[in-house]
Amino acid sequence: MSFIQDFQQLLREKPRYNVKHVMAENCGFSDTAIKSKNCYYCFCVFYCEDVYYARYSRKCTSCSGLTFCVECEWCTECSDCAKCYGCGYCRDCQNCSTCQFCSDCFGCKDCFGCVGLHQKQYCLFNEQLPKDEYRKRMQELHLKNNAHRQLVVQRVEKLRSRHPNLAPHQFMAEDCTGDHLTECKGCYQCYDAFTCEDCLYNIEVNGNRDCSDITVCFETEGSSNCVQAPLNYNCHFLMHTDQCNDCEFCAYSKNLKHCFGCVYLADKEYHILNKPYLPEEYAKEVAKIRKELSAENLHNMGLHFVSDYERNRFLYEEDSCIQSVPPSL
Repeated sequence: MSFIQDFQQLLREKPRYNVKHVMAENCGFSDTAIKSKNCYYCFCVFYCEDVYYARYSRKCTSCSGLTFCVECEWCTECSDCAKCYGCGYCRDCQNCSTCQFCSDCFGCKDCFGCVGLHQKQYCLFNEQLPKDEYRKRMQELHLKNNAHRQLVVQRVEKLRSRHPNLAPHQFMAEDCTGDHLTECKGCYQCYDAFTCEDCLYNIEVNGNRDCSDITVCFETEGSSNCVQAPLNYNCHFLMHTDQCNDCEFCAYSKNLKHCFGCVYLADKEYHILNKPYLPEEYAKEVAKIRKELSAENLHNMGLHFVSDYERNRFLYEEDSCIQSVPPSL
């Protein structure tokens, strides 16, 4: 089919850029930095400032070593935490402050090595202590010594083994299925998502509305089957394309409107395969291409963005688990 051949040729014409920045400032050595400032060695960060060595985090300030954190400040080495302040080496904690080595804690303050506590203060390894006793024991810990730190980690893991582990981690989520959801509503099978609503099969996203089959997209609405495509509206089958409206099958482009099958294009309207069309001609040609793609079962991302190696691996893989969920090709 000529459209498929022409589209794939456009994908091969230019080298692909190595990093993606959208309205980011001073974010050297970072990839997919969106509306962020002063971030170093960060990946997929959104509305972050003065953050270092982080990935998939949103609205964090003055932090380092974060993974899947949202609205955290002055935190270090934390994962899957929300609205925490001054915490270190915590995971799956919400609304906590000045806590260290804690897990599955909510609304806690001044706690160390605790698991599964709610609204507690001055707890050490889940033991409630008076304020003075807590501070005295904290001074006895030599966390700068690596051997002592390893003993702390081992004790916390032992404590975790005696407490139930949460199946889904959801914080301020309503009518949702999935894991690690924060401030989401009406989402089905979504994972590592922040402030999303009415979304299906989204992963590593935030601020999306009415989207399905989305990966690493931010503040996108009414879209489907997109990868690394933030700030889009009513777009489908996009990859590394941002700030677009009413577009399909576009890659490595930005700020497009009513474009189909475009690559390495910016600030354009009514284009097909990087060629301009009148609005009336555009609508007729797009309808014709869609019909032909659907007739051959090609109206999907499989043939356009999946490498030949991956396509063949899924088609001829002998592993029964992989064969049970082949991609749409």
